[in-house]
Amino acid sequence: MRTCLVGRIVARLAAAHRGQRGRKGLTVTDVAVRPAEQLPGPVDRVGDAPDRAGRVFAVVVGVLVAASVIVRFTANQALWLDEAQSVAIARLPLGGSGVTMWDGLLQDGSPPLYYLVLHGWIAVFGETNLAVRSLSAVINIAAAWPLFVLARRVVNVRAAKVTVVLYLTSPFALYFGTETRMYSLIVLLTALGGLALERVLRAPSVRSVIGLSLAAGCLALTHYWCLYLLLTVAVWLIGLLTLRPWYRARRARQLGVASAAGAPSPPGAVSPSGLGASGLGASGLGSAGPGSAPNGPGSSLPATASLARPGAGVADGGPTARPPGARSHRSSGRSASSGRSQTSGRSQTSGRYLTAQRRGPVYGLLGVIGGAIVFSPWLPNFFDQLAHTGTPWGEPASYAAISHAYGQWAGGPTTLGRLLLFLITGLAAAGIAGRSPGGRFILIDLRGLEPGRTMFFLATGTLVVAVTAGKLVGNAWADRYTATAFVPFLLVIGLGATVIGDRRVFHGVIAVAALVGLLAGTTDIRRERSQAGEAAQVLQRLAKPGDVMLVCPDQLGPGLARTVPSWLKVYVVPTYAPPDRVDWVDYEDRNKAADGQAIARRAVTEAGPQHTVFLAGSGSYRTYEELCTVVRGALQNARPHADEVMEQGLPAKVSENYSLLRFQAQ
Repeated sequence: MRTCLVGRIVARLAAAHRGQRGRKGLTVTDVAVRPAEQLPGPVDRVGDAPDRAGRVFAVVVGVLVAASVIVRFTANQALWLDEAQSVAIARLPLGGSGVTMWDGLLQDGSPPLYYLVLHGWIAVFGETNLAVRSLSAVINIAAAWPLFVLARRVVNVRAAKVTVVLYLTSPFALYFGTETRMYSLIVLLTALGGLALERVLRAPSVRSVIGLSLAAGCLALTHYWCLYLLLTVAVWLIGLLTLRPWYRARRARQLGVASAAGAPSPPGAVSPSGLGASGLGASGLGSAGPGSAPNGPGSSLPATASLARPGAGVADGGPTARPPGARSHRSSGRSASSGRSQTSGRSQTSGRYLTAQRRGPVYGLLGVIGGAIVFSPWLPNFFDQLAHTGTPWGEPASYAAISHAYGQWAGGPTTLGRLLLFLITGLAAAGIAGRSPGGRFILIDLRGLEPGRTMFFLATGTLVVAVTAGKLVGNAWADRYTATAFVPFLLVIGLGATVIGDRRVFHGVIAVAALVGLLAGTTDIRRERSQAGEAAQVLQRLAKPGDVMLVCPDQLGPGLARTVPSWLKVYVVPTYAPPDRVDWVDYEDRNKAADGQAIARRAVTEAGPQHTVFLAGSGSYRTYEELCTVVRGALQNARPHADEVMEQGLPAKVSENYSLLRFQAQ
């Protein structure tokens, strides 16, 4: 009796589940998370017609975005090492008998593209702090448009809007939009490279391959960490060629077994032809070519990937995801029959291997290889730098640095940034694996969903490759280098926001994230980056022509060279060279072999009995643990009458901090 009662209850629940799944497209996994009978209806969805609250939200977000643009042009603090070094190299002549930019790059260990751009910018606008930082601000803002287009093609319009808002108000993007370095250019080129890759996968052609090659080559010529991103993309493309056929065959077998048994197809199952799946796992970024019917020419995503998430396919005015086989507005005027005939002709002549599904990934790999050709003229310099420069200022990172990078992307080091981390973490989880059943609920598929899963792979894979390469060759990790993988992360959180089905929750999350991001980024921007300005004020008051200043370590020199009085004799330890540029060639070996006492004696001799010797120094720099102490001790012995005229700043208040000592003549 009890068994029959249990059987009837189970049968009723199963019948209710089947009816609910037919209405809402839920899976067994979804019901296990929350019973179907308790799921809220799609009331007050984000895609409803805008009302007063929607207009207020648009105004608030618009004000925050406008403020974030203005903030990018407000940083006027003294330049720190990397910024000052960039300016010192970029202002060198491109040719001539003296030291050229190419000599400076060989000593610095950097590729040339950003420095060439900065060289032209300085020629027009000068090299004041505001002028050289404005280049990064302009590039940083310009990256918003290709990022919007990329997100629109990979996800949808609403995700693209959210991605741009969260990018412009991101503390990570705000900070590097005010730094005279190449990281904003990396973001711009990554977005352009993503567009080129999407084009290759959607409509492979010689022209699209050339575009991808140029983007890949420019990335490699901007920062060497971009090679890790390109390697990750290549691995992913190889996965499309090797894992996707296996996956399609497996799904086809499952579909065949289910059909033979008379059972319904597994959730997310594809047709035996494989046209509904693309990429790693169930689906991926980009169809294999023009033969993938579900992917319209205006989108690189399979229809199953975009329509499987109700929240991800809804724009402000309604659904934006195109139905299977739909064409974008760019291609609506083209002849469908002509496209089919061209595809058929290519398929007949491409051979057995280069099928329509394989053409996109193969062309993508050719584009990455073409990037190597673009990079090849710089290869002799690259190998020279690889042998003699590197990153002697730091140690290789552990794999824990990957999670730290996500924390930096999400909110940064400030208190407000850590608060923002909670919101961004939720959006990232929703972007990777979230599905909206309606209302204020999000269901998580632990297998992940596309395209968020692919974006997460590209971002995290790049970081994994970077850490692994650092361990193999001894290169250091820096959070700023992770800008190479920042764009896929932005796409993930933009997609995650579209999973939110409730309009008020969506508005609240985006508005709070944008506001907190702007406040956190502004706080970070206003922090002093170097004590070079403070040191210059002290020297203007206490020093006189003929005095000598030693800088130990030499990494403090480029920033000081821009601020100290021109009549002051300034030399760096251990080379006793001018302070404007750091020579990283065989850096660690040179510092270990240096004679600190001889350097101190030389400075005292040059100053003579009538002039003062100053020492700007810090003992916290790698490879200088003993050298600066030796120099200070030798100066103290030669001139016992010494005092500290500038205290070393706190790291929380100033990034590049050091003290200034005065050794007066007796």
